[in-house]
Amino acid sequence: MTRRAPRLLIVSPVASHPARQGNAARIVAVADGLAARGVLCEFLYHTAEGMTAEEEEAMRAAWPAFHVNHAERRPEPRFPGLWGIDDWCPQSLVARVAALHRTRRYDAVLVNYVWLTRVLEGLGGPAPLRVLDTHDVFGGRRELAMASGLDPSWFFTTVAEESRGLARADLVLAIQAGEAADLEARGARRVLLLGHAPPPRFLTARPFAAPRAPYGVLASGNPWNVAAVRALDAAMAGGPAWLLAGSVLRAIDAAHALRSRPPALDPVEDIADFYDAVGCVIVPNTGGTGLKIKTVEALMSGRPVIGTVHAFAGLRPMHPGHRAADPPSLAALVRRHAADPAFAAEVAGATRRLALEVAAGVAVQQDALAAMIRSRAVEANADLRG
Repeated sequence: MTRRAPRLLIVSPVASHPARQGNAARIVAVADGLAARGVLCEFLYHTAEGMTAEEEEAMRAAWPAFHVNHAERRPEPRFPGLWGIDDWCPQSLVARVAALHRTRRYDAVLVNYVWLTRVLEGLGGPAPLRVLDTHDVFGGRRELAMASGLDPSWFFTTVAEESRGLARADLVLAIQAGEAADLEARGARRVLLLGHAPPPRFLTARPFAAPRAPYGVLASGNPWNVAAVRALDAAMAGGPAWLLAGSVLRAIDAAHALRSRPPALDPVEDIADFYDAVGCVIVPNTGGTGLKIKTVEALMSGRPVIGTVHAFAGLRPMHPGHRAADPPSLAALVRRHAADPAFAAEVAGATRRLALEVAAGVAVQQDALAAMIRSRAVEANADLRG
């Protein structure tokens, strides 16, 4: 009997394509890494955020097999002011994945975000490897946001509820080392560190276009990023010039609400368009949890990067330009970068060294995950022969 390729179903509440946000980029990077290692990856989109015709067309073109589960209206939170772990995972999704597994016999099922782990409980035999890609921690997220003066948004729950979800997975993926220990303490049975690293662009032959602005920020519109951009704006008054891109523009009217009046780059159809447009990337994060996907993407772009300690959380920064304490300190680094060619050269070299280190580490982690899926596939093949 010919051994079949290992087969994985990825289940997600966010569209994978076009990958304009960090969570979508993470999903695509995980799948691309596994596909390069011989794993056949299928995708099921649970339309929690809707689905445009553009998104559907892009996803059907991108995946070997694309499945849809149409989301229902979310119920009221199970707890006062807090979501229960299963509030965003309807029975229709559990049944849809179980039915797919009965007919397609996946070797592994990977759900994105802890609030979809109810799906893993519904899988019958032969049992696949049940995998959770956490992206972030969500127990206690409400308290963390409020302590930072922000309104909590998206999904947040208690540590106890998150622990129930973590315990459902055979394998939990942590996006950064600092969260791996937290996930184990919260009930994960087995944790694998799997960072994020798209292919380093500077190893390809594509040259950069002449930049439109010497500096730029690319950010999504979550409350953490809005607060960081506003703080950077206050510190950047008087220059140097910078531009702003990403869905954060829908939360901030850059032309009128920001004192430094950065021009907007909108829309960004391809993330490479942003990196072509700027000479140096600024990452101003001042809080939040999880690995900052935009930081890693910037590292891999080939452009030099300047950022805060929070922006480089989960990484191993090698230069003071990657360790600004706050937005005023970050703005001072940007001014030094603009005025001091030697300092600018140091930042460029440190950025490239860190990018190569991250890419090498993630490749090893991808090897480990692919090996676990392949091992389950070998067991399934043995069962078929038996």
